[in-house]
Amino acid sequence: MVRRGVDRATITQTAYALAEKRGLAALDIRGVAEACGVSVGTIYNCFPTKDDLMVEVIGTFWGNVFQEDLCRVVPGERFDAFVVRLHSALTSGLAAFRSDWLPQISALSMQGRDAGKLRETELFNHMRAGLQAVLAADPDADVARAGVSAEELVAFVLDSLIHTLSAGEGDCRVLAHLLSAALYEAPAHTEGAHVAPEQQSESTARAVKEVE
Repeated sequence: MVRRGVDRATITQTAYALAEKRGLAALDIRGVAEACGVSVGTIYNCFPTKDDLMVEVIGTFWGNVFQEDLCRVVPGERFDAFVVRLHSALTSGLAAFRSDWLPQISALSMQGRDAGKLRETELFNHMRAGLQAVLAADPDADVARAGVSAEELVAFVLDSLIHTLSAGEGDCRVLAHLLSAALYEAPAHTEGAHVAPEQQSESTARAVKEVE
């Protein structure tokens, strides 16, 4: 039976659920239409091409991974601890993403990749805003000690996170230790990184400048 009034959001969520169950490569317009109880033409009215639907599903995935931890300020949580928690959450999410979906994303048409890049940029902006909110809510963090602005520090942290995730690095202990030494009067000890606080504060500022 064909349902009426199925909107774009419902189609996207249905397609996302199918992709989670069957894998992104198995996603097809006819299967989504059947799951939604609508005609194939209804799907095409909302998503003119399969690439359009795929980009929306991928964007939904990234949004789910980022928003779960990013937009929540935990009272009493330090900024450096939040960065570690965020890295851990993203690593867990990306583990499943890379194993199945990444090859299919690479196979998208040029138009699909451009649209996907735009969604990625929007989500990174969302991450940047979340990092700024957590940093601003941390009463113990003294950005002036790092010798850079809050915006510069957040940009550096985001770039560092993206780099470690892209490289498949299992942790971000060095980044966390740099932040601890640069932002706080009494930095928390981070195992595996033994750099003097004053040296770390200088290297944080220097690294941020190199990112600009």
